[in-house]
Order: sequence, then C-alpha cells, then structure tokens
Amino acid sequence: MNKHSVYETNSFYWGIKGNEFLRAIVLPHYGAFVTEEKHQLFGDVSGLKMLEVGCGNGQSLQYHGDRKAGELWGMDISEKQIEKAAQHLTTCGLSATLICSPMEEECGIPKNYFDAVYSIYAIGWTTDLEVLSARSLLI
Repeated sequence: MNKHSVYETNSFYWGIKGNEFLRAIVLPHYGAFVTEEKHQLFGDVSGLKMLEVGCGNGQSLQYHGDRKAGELWGMDISEKQIEKAAQHLTTCGLSATLICSPMEEECGIPKNYFDAVYSIYAIGWTTDLEVLSARSLLI
C-alpha cells in the first residue's frame, strides 16, 4: 500500500463529498441514535484545550467552542475541509488552530498539551493505527 496515494485519495474524497457525509456525524450527534447531550462523554469542557482529529468543516469544534472550551485545534487531511472549518468558525465568532495534514504524519501539533483529543469517525480512515497511537494523539 502506498500511503501517500491513500492520503491523496482520501483528501480528494473529503474535499468533494465531505459535507454530504458530515451531516449525520458531528457533535452533538455520534450517529443516528447517540448524542453528547444524552451520554455526556465530554462533560464540562470549559477552559479545556481540545484537539479534533479529522475536524471536517468545523461543526464539532463549534460545539465545544459554544461550550467555552479554552482552545480549539483541528486537523484534517482535506485542505477544502480546513478552509470550510475556518470559514464556519469565523462566522460563529470562534477561533481555532487548524492544520491540514494526514493524522499519521508529524505536523507541528504539540505533544502532552491537550486536555482532550478526540475524533468523530476519522480514526477509521487511518493508514497506520500503530503510528497514530505512538504519536500520543490517541493516548
């Protein structure tokens, strides 16, 4: 498997189809029947430094920003999704540090910095779960 070819394919897909797919899987929804309001997986995020892996168009980051998270960070493989996230968050009066990169690659995200690192379905798109885990993004 040529992981760079996979990155290009995934980036292209998310740039073209991302918003169609993302309608059902952004916070507060984890899917059709599970919601953050019901299960409170995050609890109080006030003041927390949050990183979303696979941030898409920024709607889940907005959810945390609206709940007074201290810092919002997002990464996504698609430049188009990063652009959409930046526009969306700006429209909502929120700011975030957004990085376009495959989740498995070093991209300048600080280590041992975040209070919460999460992904709403993006981890399933990884090309190497062991590398991702070793980068401490999942720990």
